[in-house]
Amino acid sequence: MRICKSAFPFAFPEYDLIIMDLIPFSSIGAEDHDHDYIVDLGCKLFWSDDIDKMAEKLKVYLKPGAEQALEDFKQSRKKYVDSDSNHIAVCDAWVANDCTQQSLRADELRSQNTKLFEARLVDLGHDAEDVERMFDNHHYGVLDKEFTDARWKRLIPKVERKLAQLQEEWRLERQRKVSSIRESELLTMYQKYVWPLPQGITPSSEDFLELCDVAEFIKSPPTADTESDAFAEKIPEFCAEYMHKKKLELTRLLALSTDAVQDTTALQNQGIDTPDDMLLQLATSVFQCTYPQSFPLITWDKVQHHGRSSHSQRPRSSYAMMSTSPCTFSVSQRGVAAARSLLSLVGLDAQTTTATTMDDLQCRFFCSNCSPKPENGGSYRMAMNWRQGVFHYVEDQSPSHEEPRWELLSTAQLHVIQSSPAPEYPTAARQVWRCNKYNVFHGDSTTKAKVIKHMRSHGITTPTEGIDFSYDQGVIEKPPPATKFFVTPQIKKPSKPSTTQKSKPSTKSVYRCQHCNGLDRTFVLEGVKQHIKVKHDIKSPHEGPDFYKIK
Repeated sequence: MRICKSAFPFAFPEYDLIIMDLIPFSSIGAEDHDHDYIVDLGCKLFWSDDIDKMAEKLKVYLKPGAEQALEDFKQSRKKYVDSDSNHIAVCDAWVANDCTQQSLRADELRSQNTKLFEARLVDLGHDAEDVERMFDNHHYGVLDKEFTDARWKRLIPKVERKLAQLQEEWRLERQRKVSSIRESELLTMYQKYVWPLPQGITPSSEDFLELCDVAEFIKSPPTADTESDAFAEKIPEFCAEYMHKKKLELTRLLALSTDAVQDTTALQNQGIDTPDDMLLQLATSVFQCTYPQSFPLITWDKVQHHGRSSHSQRPRSSYAMMSTSPCTFSVSQRGVAAARSLLSLVGLDAQTTTATTMDDLQCRFFCSNCSPKPENGGSYRMAMNWRQGVFHYVEDQSPSHEEPRWELLSTAQLHVIQSSPAPEYPTAARQVWRCNKYNVFHGDSTTKAKVIKHMRSHGITTPTEGIDFSYDQGVIEKPPPATKFFVTPQIKKPSKPSTTQKSKPSTKSVYRCQHCNGLDRTFVLEGVKQHIKVKHDIKSPHEGPDFYKIK
């Protein structure tokens, strides 16, 4: 049993500590689980048998008068122990040096053998770079032994199999990287092209990547040439084909005589293989997205701006463009019925009247199915343009609205509606406005004031809405709210008598800022100009885009 120096007093309390200086010791401890010895030069370990034997020898010198003999014995034993320790140190140094030399010889032989093996594999027709890469991190059995014919025959098939396995792994890894880079480049190119386009005629990124030649290019083996740019000219053609397909689908839907949804084969059997642009612009061409709780889309002009992101009523993002599939459409039967009834009321032909023609009429309608609603002692009805009427009938599916019925506002009633300033729609503060001159706001719509300010970079100081800038029709797809028309005047509450001297009514015109969302604050002309300069940082405000006259 081995005893550590610190444990000696507890294991042998009856023995003198001087014994530890008189017997050999070791700094190598017990073996660990891997059979490696633990060396601690600061620790001394003794065999218990050596301790017992030295204790017996010391008993002879513990008699009276043997003090000098005891001292001589101790000195001789210490010299022996020191000599033994020194010899052990010399042996350890020799072993360490020999191990180092053996290791150097083994490394040299392993390097030599590796080069021989690499040369042999290259002679057998393998790629030199692949062979070198193979031996970078592992020797694969090419050890520090001399090569014999038997070793060559045993190792060559084994290493060739491993090389083939590694080559396939490297090929797949490189293919994944190249395919990922190609796909990223193509998506960037595609997104750059489609941002300015309406959502409804923009194929999803997934559809573009699934094109036969695009998919084959992405998955094809790596080459030295960069071929992604060659697909740039395919994108417009792809988008044009997609738009053609969408128009054809809608044309076939309109040609159906019933409201039953039919499959593509049935539609094709009707013999319609060309889109009818005129048909798609008729006021009765009302569609709806098959997405739940959808609203009517009047003519192709609205369908082309409709996308999946429309259902969230938020400006579209690049993520939405890449991760959502296109919407599918059907004919809105209630929308068509509403449009036909409105056309009949104004005496126009449903077969030939376009939506633009109805817009130009500037007519307003009351829904005859809706009773007047009370407010402040009076009652009002909602005065709607024809688009608002279509939305109203589609959205109100109560029993009272089984059939669309309308009343046409008189000239006098229409004059009352037109004499009041229309509320701004959408409001200037909504982040739905975009520049029509450049794509900077196509990805991230912003407020009206920021877009107008941006127009200065194009040299346009007085931009025109609808020409220079516009709102995102993929987000704002519904018409503005209908207008309240009081058929019975409201009862005005009498004002409290004032004790102060009545001031003369102002004869100055009153204006309101276009950029302040939902605020009823009014200004005189100079005041509103100063307000816009300071508040909205517009140096030269103009009537119309920046402020409007109330009275």
